[in-house]
Amino acid sequence: MNIAAKPEVLHLAPHFGGGVGTVLRALVSASLSEGRFNHRLLCLDSLNPLMAQWAASQQIEARGDLWHDLQALKNNLARADVVHLHWWHHPLLNALMSRTDLPAFRCLLWSHVNGHHAPQNFPLDLAAYPDVMVLSTPWSLQAPALAHGRIESPNIRIQVIQSSAGAPSMPIRRKNGHTRFQVGYVGTVAYEKLHPEFLRLCVAADLPEASFIVCGGPDHERLRQEAAAQGLGAVFDIRGPVDNVSAVLSSIDVLGYPLNPQHYGTGEQVLLEAMAAGAVPIVLDNGCERHLVENGKTGMVCATVEEYIQALRLLHGNRALLRRLSLNARESAPQRYPLHALVSAWHQLYHESLGIAPRRRWLQTAAMAPDIPAGRPVSLLLNALAGTAAADLFRGALLGGPKRGAECLKNLSPAWFSATRGSPFHYHQFFPEDAQLASLCAMLREVSALTRQGVSV
Repeated sequence: MNIAAKPEVLHLAPHFGGGVGTVLRALVSASLSEGRFNHRLLCLDSLNPLMAQWAASQQIEARGDLWHDLQALKNNLARADVVHLHWWHHPLLNALMSRTDLPAFRCLLWSHVNGHHAPQNFPLDLAAYPDVMVLSTPWSLQAPALAHGRIESPNIRIQVIQSSAGAPSMPIRRKNGHTRFQVGYVGTVAYEKLHPEFLRLCVAADLPEASFIVCGGPDHERLRQEAAAQGLGAVFDIRGPVDNVSAVLSSIDVLGYPLNPQHYGTGEQVLLEAMAAGAVPIVLDNGCERHLVENGKTGMVCATVEEYIQALRLLHGNRALLRRLSLNARESAPQRYPLHALVSAWHQLYHESLGIAPRRRWLQTAAMAPDIPAGRPVSLLLNALAGTAAADLFRGALLGGPKRGAECLKNLSPAWFSATRGSPFHYHQFFPEDAQLASLCAMLREVSALTRQGVSV
Protein backbone atom coordinates (compact mmCIF):
# COMPACT_ATOMS: atom_id res chain seq x y z
CA MET A 1 0.00 0.00 0.00
CA ASN A 2 1.23 3.48 -0.86
CA ILE A 3 1.25 5.25 2.53
CA ALA A 4 0.44 8.59 0.88
CA ALA A 5 -2.65 7.18 -0.83
CA LYS A 6 -5.99 6.33 0.68
CA PRO A 7 -6.40 2.64 1.44
CA GLU A 8 -8.38 0.80 -1.20
CA VAL A 9 -11.35 -1.39 -0.31
CA LEU A 10 -12.31 -3.96 -2.94
CA HIS A 11 -15.95 -5.06 -2.70
CA LEU A 12 -16.37 -8.56 -4.14
CA ALA A 13 -19.73 -10.29 -4.52
CA PRO A 14 -21.49 -12.77 -6.80
CA HIS A 15 -23.55 -9.80 -8.04
CA PHE A 16 -24.82 -6.47 -6.69
CA GLY A 17 -28.57 -6.84 -7.12
CA GLY A 18 -31.49 -6.54 -4.70
CA GLY A 19 -31.03 -5.59 -1.08
CA VAL A 20 -27.26 -6.11 -1.16
CA GLY A 21 -26.93 -3.47 -3.86
CA THR A 22 -29.12 -1.04 -1.92
CA VAL A 23 -27.06 -1.37 1.26
CA LEU A 24 -23.73 -1.28 -0.58
CA ARG A 25 -24.60 1.91 -2.45
CA ALA A 26 -25.56 3.60 0.83
CA LEU A 27 -22.38 2.42 2.58
CA VAL A 28 -19.98 3.40 -0.19
CA SER A 29 -21.64 6.76 -0.88
CA ALA A 30 -21.42 7.74 2.78
CA SER A 31 -17.86 6.42 3.04
CA LEU A 32 -16.72 8.41 0.00
CA SER A 33 -18.19 11.58 1.50
CA GLU A 34 -15.87 11.15 4.48
CA GLY A 35 -12.89 10.71 2.17
CA ARG A 36 -10.95 8.13 4.17
CA PHE A 37 -11.06 5.14 1.81
CA ASN A 38 -11.27 4.45 -1.90
CA HIS A 39 -13.66 1.75 -3.12
CA ARG A 40 -13.87 -0.55 -6.15
CA LEU A 41 -16.55 -3.09 -7.07
CA LEU A 42 -16.07 -6.50 -8.66
CA CYS A 43 -18.67 -9.20 -9.16
CA LEU A 44 -18.30 -12.76 -10.38
CA ASP A 45 -21.51 -12.71 -12.41
CA SER A 46 -22.76 -9.86 -14.61
CA LEU A 47 -22.85 -6.28 -13.34
CA ASN A 48 -26.44 -5.02 -13.38
CA PRO A 49 -27.18 -1.72 -15.19
CA LEU A 50 -28.35 0.08 -12.04
CA MET A 51 -25.08 -0.59 -10.24
CA ALA A 52 -23.03 0.23 -13.33
CA GLN A 53 -24.77 3.60 -13.73
CA TRP A 54 -24.43 4.39 -10.04
CA ALA A 55 -20.71 3.49 -10.02
CA ALA A 56 -20.12 5.70 -13.03
CA SER A 57 -21.88 8.60 -11.30
CA GLN A 58 -19.62 8.11 -8.26
CA GLN A 59 -16.49 7.69 -10.43
CA ILE A 60 -15.93 4.22 -8.97
CA GLU A 61 -14.44 1.37 -10.97
CA ALA A 62 -16.97 -1.47 -11.27
CA ARG A 63 -16.53 -4.68 -13.26
CA GLY A 64 -18.59 -7.81 -13.79
CA ASP A 65 -18.09 -11.34 -15.16
CA LEU A 66 -14.82 -11.81 -13.27
CA TRP A 67 -15.49 -15.55 -13.03
CA HIS A 68 -14.56 -15.69 -16.72
CA ASP A 69 -11.31 -13.77 -16.14
CA LEU A 70 -9.76 -15.45 -13.12
CA GLN A 71 -6.33 -13.98 -13.75
CA ALA A 72 -7.73 -10.45 -13.58
CA LEU A 73 -9.61 -11.41 -10.42
CA LYS A 74 -6.43 -12.75 -8.80
CA ASN A 75 -4.56 -9.57 -9.74
CA ASN A 76 -7.28 -7.46 -8.16
CA LEU A 77 -7.27 -9.50 -4.96
CA ALA A 78 -3.50 -9.16 -4.67
CA ARG A 79 -3.45 -5.36 -5.15
CA ALA A 80 -6.36 -4.50 -2.82
CA ASP A 81 -5.56 -3.22 0.66
CA VAL A 82 -8.74 -4.81 2.05
CA VAL A 83 -11.16 -7.23 0.37
CA HIS A 84 -14.72 -6.72 1.59
CA LEU A 85 -16.38 -10.00 0.62
CA HIS A 86 -20.17 -9.89 0.42
CA TRP A 87 -21.25 -13.46 1.15
CA TRP A 88 -24.26 -15.63 0.63
CA HIS A 89 -24.46 -19.19 -0.69
CA HIS A 90 -23.89 -18.66 -4.41
CA PRO A 91 -22.31 -21.32 -6.65
CA LEU A 92 -19.65 -19.04 -8.12
CA LEU A 93 -18.62 -17.63 -4.76
CA ASN A 94 -18.50 -21.10 -3.23
CA ALA A 95 -16.33 -22.30 -6.13
CA LEU A 96 -14.01 -19.30 -5.85
CA MET A 97 -13.54 -19.64 -2.10
CA SER A 98 -12.71 -23.34 -2.51
CA ARG A 99 -9.83 -22.60 -4.89
CA THR A 100 -6.34 -23.14 -3.49
CA ASP A 101 -4.54 -20.91 -6.01
CA LEU A 102 -5.72 -17.46 -4.94
CA PRO A 103 -3.07 -14.94 -3.83
CA ALA A 104 -2.67 -13.72 -0.27
CA PHE A 105 -5.12 -10.97 0.72
CA ARG A 106 -6.85 -9.45 3.72
CA CYS A 107 -10.50 -10.41 3.97
CA LEU A 108 -13.55 -9.07 5.81
CA LEU A 109 -16.59 -11.26 5.10
CA TRP A 110 -20.05 -9.72 5.52
CA SER A 111 -22.82 -12.29 5.45
CA HIS A 112 -26.05 -11.14 3.83
CA VAL A 113 -28.00 -14.21 4.96
CA ASN A 114 -28.77 -15.29 8.52
CA GLY A 115 -27.13 -18.71 8.17
CA HIS A 116 -29.77 -20.77 9.96
CA HIS A 117 -31.35 -22.83 7.21
CA ALA A 118 -30.05 -24.64 4.14
CA PRO A 119 -29.34 -23.78 1.41
CA GLN A 120 -28.40 -20.43 2.96
CA ASN A 121 -26.75 -22.04 5.98
CA PHE A 122 -23.23 -21.13 7.04
CA PRO A 123 -20.75 -23.81 5.90
CA LEU A 124 -19.02 -25.32 8.93
CA ASP A 125 -15.64 -23.73 8.18
CA LEU A 126 -16.88 -20.41 6.84
CA ALA A 127 -15.93 -18.39 9.94
CA ALA A 128 -12.30 -19.46 9.58
CA TYR A 129 -12.01 -18.13 6.01
CA PRO A 130 -11.90 -14.35 6.62
CA ASP A 131 -9.87 -12.32 9.07
CA VAL A 132 -13.19 -11.15 10.51
CA MET A 133 -16.63 -12.63 9.86
CA VAL A 134 -19.27 -9.93 10.11
CA LEU A 135 -22.89 -10.87 10.68
CA SER A 136 -25.78 -8.74 9.42
CA THR A 137 -28.11 -9.61 12.30
CA PRO A 138 -27.60 -10.71 15.93
CA TRP A 139 -29.81 -13.71 15.10
CA SER A 140 -26.90 -15.20 13.13
CA LEU A 141 -24.93 -15.72 16.35
CA GLN A 142 -27.26 -18.64 17.04
CA ALA A 143 -26.83 -20.24 13.61
CA PRO A 144 -25.83 -23.94 13.87
CA ALA A 145 -22.36 -23.46 12.40
CA LEU A 146 -21.52 -20.80 15.01
CA ALA A 147 -23.28 -22.26 18.04
CA HIS A 148 -20.75 -24.86 19.17
CA GLY A 149 -17.93 -22.90 20.76
CA ARG A 150 -16.52 -21.55 17.50
CA ILE A 151 -16.99 -17.93 18.57
CA GLU A 152 -14.56 -18.48 21.44
CA SER A 153 -11.83 -19.85 19.15
CA PRO A 154 -8.73 -17.62 19.27
CA ASN A 155 -8.32 -17.97 15.50
CA ILE A 156 -11.83 -16.84 14.65
CA ARG A 157 -13.19 -13.33 15.07
CA ILE A 158 -16.90 -12.64 14.67
CA GLN A 159 -18.84 -9.42 15.14
CA VAL A 160 -22.25 -8.01 14.23
CA ILE A 161 -22.88 -4.99 12.02
CA GLN A 162 -26.61 -4.79 11.37
CA SER A 163 -27.31 -4.50 7.66
CA SER A 164 -29.07 -1.24 6.88
CA ALA A 165 -29.15 1.48 4.27
CA GLY A 166 -30.48 3.88 6.90
CA ALA A 167 -34.02 5.18 7.21
CA PRO A 168 -34.85 7.25 4.13
CA SER A 169 -36.86 10.44 4.21
CA MET A 170 -40.36 9.32 3.25
CA PRO A 171 -43.28 11.35 1.85
CA ILE A 172 -46.02 12.62 4.16
CA ARG A 173 -48.66 9.94 4.43
CA ARG A 174 -51.53 10.56 2.06
CA LYS A 175 -54.64 8.42 1.98
CA ASN A 176 -55.93 9.96 -1.29
CA GLY A 177 -59.45 10.09 0.11
CA HIS A 178 -59.88 6.29 0.29
CA THR A 179 -61.58 4.71 3.26
CA ARG A 180 -60.42 1.16 2.73
CA PHE A 181 -57.95 -0.32 5.20
CA GLN A 182 -54.85 -1.11 3.14
CA VAL A 183 -52.38 -3.85 3.97
CA GLY A 184 -49.25 -4.00 1.85
CA TYR A 185 -46.50 -6.53 1.32
CA VAL A 186 -43.32 -5.25 -0.33
CA GLY A 187 -40.41 -7.63 -0.88
CA THR A 188 -39.49 -10.96 -2.37
CA VAL A 189 -42.56 -12.74 -3.72
CA ALA A 190 -41.42 -16.36 -3.55
CA TYR A 191 -42.28 -18.95 -0.96
CA GLU A 192 -38.69 -19.48 0.16
CA LYS A 193 -39.04 -15.96 1.63
CA LEU A 194 -42.80 -15.36 1.86
CA HIS A 195 -44.87 -17.46 4.26
CA PRO A 196 -46.33 -20.41 2.31
CA GLU A 197 -49.82 -19.62 3.69
CA PHE A 198 -49.65 -15.94 2.82
CA LEU A 199 -52.99 -15.77 1.00
CA ARG A 200 -54.83 -17.62 3.75
CA LEU A 201 -53.33 -15.43 6.48
CA CYS A 202 -54.65 -12.34 4.73
CA VAL A 203 -58.18 -13.50 4.01
CA ALA A 204 -58.62 -15.35 7.32
CA ALA A 205 -58.64 -11.98 9.08
CA ASP A 206 -61.95 -11.30 7.29
CA LEU A 207 -61.51 -7.52 7.26
CA PRO A 208 -64.45 -5.50 5.89
CA GLU A 209 -63.50 -2.77 3.43
CA ALA A 210 -59.87 -3.91 3.25
CA SER A 211 -57.52 -4.51 0.35
CA PHE A 212 -54.15 -6.22 0.08
CA ILE A 213 -51.38 -4.82 -2.10
CA VAL A 214 -48.45 -7.09 -3.01
CA CYS A 215 -45.32 -5.62 -4.63
CA GLY A 216 -42.26 -7.59 -5.68
CA GLY A 217 -41.18 -10.67 -7.62
CA PRO A 218 -40.12 -13.01 -9.05
CA ASP A 219 -43.11 -15.31 -8.45
CA HIS A 220 -45.84 -12.65 -8.56
CA GLU A 221 -47.54 -14.27 -11.56
CA ARG A 222 -47.81 -17.54 -9.66
CA LEU A 223 -49.29 -15.74 -6.65
CA ARG A 224 -51.73 -13.90 -8.92
CA GLN A 225 -52.87 -17.21 -10.41
CA GLU A 226 -53.30 -18.74 -6.95
CA ALA A 227 -55.38 -15.77 -5.82
CA ALA A 228 -57.56 -15.98 -8.94
CA ALA A 229 -58.04 -19.74 -8.51
CA GLN A 230 -59.33 -19.10 -4.98
CA GLY A 231 -61.68 -16.35 -6.13
CA LEU A 232 -59.63 -13.64 -4.44
CA GLY A 233 -58.80 -11.50 -7.46
CA ALA A 234 -60.86 -8.57 -6.17
CA VAL A 235 -59.17 -8.65 -2.76
CA PHE A 236 -55.52 -8.72 -3.85
CA ASP A 237 -53.74 -6.11 -5.95
CA ILE A 238 -50.64 -8.05 -7.01
CA ARG A 239 -48.46 -5.55 -8.85
CA GLY A 240 -45.16 -7.34 -9.32
CA PRO A 241 -41.91 -5.33 -9.07
CA VAL A 242 -42.50 -1.58 -8.66
CA ASP A 243 -40.18 1.38 -9.12
CA ASN A 244 -41.67 3.74 -6.52
CA VAL A 245 -41.64 1.75 -3.28
CA SER A 246 -41.85 4.96 -1.21
CA ALA A 247 -45.22 5.82 -2.73
CA VAL A 248 -46.59 2.38 -1.85
CA LEU A 249 -45.31 2.46 1.73
CA SER A 250 -46.69 5.98 2.24
CA SER A 251 -50.17 4.92 1.11
CA ILE A 252 -50.71 1.73 3.14
CA ASP A 253 -51.84 1.48 6.76
CA VAL A 254 -50.01 -1.75 7.63
CA LEU A 255 -47.02 -3.60 6.22
CA GLY A 256 -48.22 -7.20 6.50
CA TYR A 257 -44.88 -8.99 6.41
CA PRO A 258 -45.30 -12.67 7.36
CA LEU A 259 -42.16 -14.49 6.27
CA ASN A 260 -41.35 -18.16 5.93
CA PRO A 261 -39.97 -19.29 9.33
CA GLN A 262 -36.95 -20.70 7.45
CA HIS A 263 -36.24 -17.55 5.45
CA TYR A 264 -32.67 -16.44 4.80
CA GLY A 265 -33.00 -12.67 5.38
CA THR A 266 -31.13 -10.37 7.76
CA GLY A 267 -31.60 -6.60 7.66
CA GLU A 268 -35.04 -6.55 6.02
CA GLN A 269 -34.54 -2.96 4.84
CA VAL A 270 -38.20 -2.69 3.87
CA LEU A 271 -39.19 -2.85 7.55
CA LEU A 272 -37.11 0.23 8.28
CA GLU A 273 -38.51 2.01 5.22
CA ALA A 274 -42.09 1.10 6.16
CA MET A 275 -41.62 2.42 9.69
CA ALA A 276 -40.07 5.62 8.30
CA ALA A 277 -43.22 6.00 6.21
CA GLY A 278 -45.49 5.38 9.18
CA ALA A 279 -46.79 2.04 7.88
CA VAL A 280 -47.14 -0.24 10.90
CA PRO A 281 -45.31 -3.57 10.43
CA ILE A 282 -46.91 -6.83 11.53
CA VAL A 283 -44.37 -9.66 11.50
CA LEU A 284 -43.95 -13.19 12.74
CA ASP A 285 -41.56 -13.85 15.61
CA ASN A 286 -38.67 -15.00 13.45
CA GLY A 287 -35.15 -14.30 14.62
CA CYS A 288 -34.39 -11.38 12.33
CA GLU A 289 -37.72 -9.59 12.61
CA ARG A 290 -37.80 -9.60 16.40
CA HIS A 291 -34.56 -7.57 16.39
CA LEU A 292 -36.08 -4.94 14.10
CA VAL A 293 -39.66 -4.39 15.29
CA GLU A 294 -40.47 -3.41 18.89
CA ASN A 295 -43.64 -5.29 19.74
CA GLY A 296 -46.43 -2.97 20.86
CA LYS A 297 -44.34 0.13 20.21
CA THR A 298 -43.32 0.35 16.55
CA GLY A 299 -45.30 -2.63 15.27
CA MET A 300 -46.55 -6.06 16.24
CA VAL A 301 -44.48 -9.25 16.56
CA CYS A 302 -46.64 -12.38 16.47
CA ALA A 303 -45.64 -15.74 17.92
CA THR A 304 -48.03 -17.72 15.69
CA VAL A 305 -49.94 -17.32 12.47
CA GLU A 306 -53.13 -17.14 14.53
CA GLU A 307 -51.68 -14.14 16.39
CA TYR A 308 -50.81 -12.59 13.04
CA ILE A 309 -54.43 -12.86 11.92
CA GLN A 310 -55.60 -11.35 15.21
CA ALA A 311 -53.12 -8.48 14.85
CA LEU A 312 -54.60 -7.59 11.46
CA ARG A 313 -58.06 -7.55 13.02
CA LEU A 314 -56.89 -5.48 15.98
CA LEU A 315 -55.32 -2.70 13.89
CA HIS A 316 -58.26 -2.71 11.50
CA GLY A 317 -60.69 -2.16 14.34
CA ASN A 318 -58.62 0.11 16.59
CA ARG A 319 -57.57 3.15 14.59
CA ALA A 320 -56.29 4.95 17.70
CA LEU A 321 -53.78 2.15 18.28
CA LEU A 322 -52.90 2.19 14.59
CA ARG A 323 -52.14 5.91 14.72
CA ARG A 324 -50.05 5.57 17.90
CA LEU A 325 -47.92 2.77 16.46
CA SER A 326 -47.59 4.66 13.18
CA LEU A 327 -46.22 7.77 14.93
CA ASN A 328 -43.87 5.70 17.09
CA ALA A 329 -42.56 3.85 14.05
CA ARG A 330 -41.97 7.02 12.07
CA GLU A 331 -40.13 8.71 14.94
CA SER A 332 -37.96 5.74 15.89
CA ALA A 333 -36.89 4.58 12.41
CA PRO A 334 -34.11 7.18 11.87
CA GLN A 335 -32.72 6.47 15.35
CA ARG A 336 -32.65 2.66 15.30
CA TYR A 337 -30.07 2.03 12.58
CA PRO A 338 -28.57 5.34 11.38
CA LEU A 339 -26.34 5.10 8.34
CA HIS A 340 -23.48 6.93 10.07
CA ALA A 341 -23.23 4.11 12.63
CA LEU A 342 -22.91 1.51 9.85
CA VAL A 343 -20.21 3.53 8.10
CA SER A 344 -18.31 4.17 11.34
CA ALA A 345 -18.29 0.46 12.19
CA TRP A 346 -16.95 -0.50 8.76
CA HIS A 347 -14.34 2.26 8.75
CA GLN A 348 -13.06 0.99 12.07
CA LEU A 349 -12.83 -2.57 10.70
CA TYR A 350 -11.11 -1.40 7.51
CA HIS A 351 -8.54 0.50 9.57
CA GLU A 352 -7.92 -2.42 11.95
CA SER A 353 -7.55 -4.92 9.12
CA LEU A 354 -4.69 -2.92 7.58
CA GLY A 355 -2.56 -4.17 10.48
CA ILE A 356 -3.24 -7.82 9.58
CA ALA A 357 -0.78 -9.61 7.32
CA PRO A 358 -2.33 -10.80 4.04
CA ARG A 359 -2.63 -14.60 3.82
CA ARG A 360 -3.72 -17.25 1.40
CA ARG A 361 -7.04 -18.91 2.24
CA TRP A 362 -9.50 -21.49 0.92
CA LEU A 363 -12.50 -23.50 2.08
CA GLN A 364 -11.70 -27.17 2.59
CA THR A 365 -13.64 -29.65 0.46
CA ALA A 366 -13.89 -33.40 0.87
CA ALA A 367 -15.30 -36.34 -1.02
CA MET A 368 -18.87 -36.91 0.15
CA ALA A 369 -19.07 -40.53 -1.05
CA PRO A 370 -17.00 -42.87 -3.28
CA ASP A 371 -18.98 -41.77 -6.33
CA ILE A 372 -18.94 -38.08 -5.34
CA PRO A 373 -15.26 -37.02 -5.41
CA ALA A 374 -14.01 -33.68 -4.07
CA GLY A 375 -13.61 -30.82 -6.49
CA ARG A 376 -16.64 -31.42 -8.65
CA PRO A 377 -19.46 -28.84 -8.64
CA VAL A 378 -21.89 -31.26 -6.99
CA SER A 379 -19.31 -31.83 -4.28
CA LEU A 380 -19.03 -28.07 -3.72
CA LEU A 381 -22.77 -28.02 -3.11
CA LEU A 382 -22.70 -30.96 -0.71
CA ASN A 383 -19.69 -29.61 1.19
CA ALA A 384 -21.44 -26.27 1.65
CA LEU A 385 -24.40 -28.17 3.13
CA ALA A 386 -22.33 -30.48 5.37
CA GLY A 387 -24.00 -31.00 8.73
CA THR A 388 -27.50 -30.29 7.43
CA ALA A 389 -30.29 -32.75 6.68
CA ALA A 390 -30.29 -31.60 3.06
CA ALA A 391 -26.73 -32.87 2.53
CA ASP A 392 -27.77 -36.35 3.62
CA LEU A 393 -30.90 -36.25 1.46
CA PHE A 394 -29.02 -35.22 -1.67
CA ARG A 395 -26.27 -37.75 -1.07
CA GLY A 396 -28.87 -40.48 -0.55
CA ALA A 397 -30.72 -39.44 -3.69
CA LEU A 398 -27.55 -39.60 -5.78
CA LEU A 399 -26.46 -42.95 -4.38
CA GLY A 400 -29.96 -44.43 -4.61
CA GLY A 401 -30.49 -43.54 -8.25
CA PRO A 402 -33.51 -42.00 -9.99
CA LYS A 403 -36.06 -44.51 -8.66
CA ARG A 404 -35.28 -43.78 -5.01
CA GLY A 405 -34.16 -40.20 -5.52
CA ALA A 406 -37.58 -38.58 -5.69
CA GLU A 407 -38.61 -40.44 -2.53
CA CYS A 408 -35.59 -39.01 -0.70
CA LEU A 409 -36.39 -35.46 -1.81
CA LYS A 410 -40.17 -35.35 -1.39
CA ASN A 411 -40.23 -33.31 1.85
CA LEU A 412 -37.78 -30.57 0.90
CA SER A 413 -38.72 -26.94 1.58
CA PRO A 414 -39.64 -24.52 -1.26
CA ALA A 415 -36.11 -23.06 -1.28
CA TRP A 416 -34.78 -26.16 -3.01
CA PHE A 417 -37.05 -25.68 -6.02
CA SER A 418 -35.84 -22.12 -6.65
CA ALA A 419 -33.89 -21.33 -9.79
CA THR A 420 -31.38 -19.45 -7.60
CA ARG A 421 -30.59 -19.14 -3.85
CA GLY A 422 -27.94 -21.91 -3.84
CA SER A 423 -30.25 -24.69 -5.05
CA PRO A 424 -29.10 -27.55 -7.32
CA PHE A 425 -30.81 -25.67 -10.19
CA HIS A 426 -28.63 -22.66 -9.39
CA TYR A 427 -25.46 -24.78 -9.45
CA HIS A 428 -26.49 -26.50 -12.66
CA GLN A 429 -26.99 -23.10 -14.30
CA PHE A 430 -23.28 -22.34 -13.87
CA PHE A 431 -21.96 -25.90 -14.14
CA PRO A 432 -24.17 -27.58 -16.78
CA GLU A 433 -21.56 -30.27 -17.51
CA ASP A 434 -21.94 -31.91 -14.07
CA ALA A 435 -24.04 -35.05 -14.60
CA GLN A 436 -24.86 -35.52 -10.92
CA LEU A 437 -26.20 -31.97 -10.65
CA ALA A 438 -28.32 -32.70 -13.71
CA SER A 439 -29.60 -35.86 -12.00
CA LEU A 440 -30.55 -33.96 -8.83
CA CYS A 441 -32.39 -31.34 -10.89
CA ALA A 442 -34.31 -34.05 -12.74
CA MET A 443 -35.37 -35.62 -9.43
CA LEU A 444 -36.48 -32.24 -8.07
CA ARG A 445 -38.50 -31.54 -11.20
CA GLU A 446 -40.21 -34.92 -10.79
CA VAL A 447 -41.09 -34.13 -7.17
CA SER A 448 -42.38 -30.70 -8.15
CA ALA A 449 -44.54 -32.10 -10.99
CA LEU A 450 -46.05 -34.80 -8.81
CA THR A 451 -46.74 -32.29 -6.02
CA ARG A 452 -48.63 -30.01 -8.41
CA GLN A 453 -50.68 -33.01 -9.53
CA GLY A 454 -51.46 -33.91 -5.93
CA VAL A 455 -49.68 -37.27 -6.20
CA SER A 456 -47.83 -38.68 -3.17
CA VAL A 457 -44.21 -39.45 -3.98
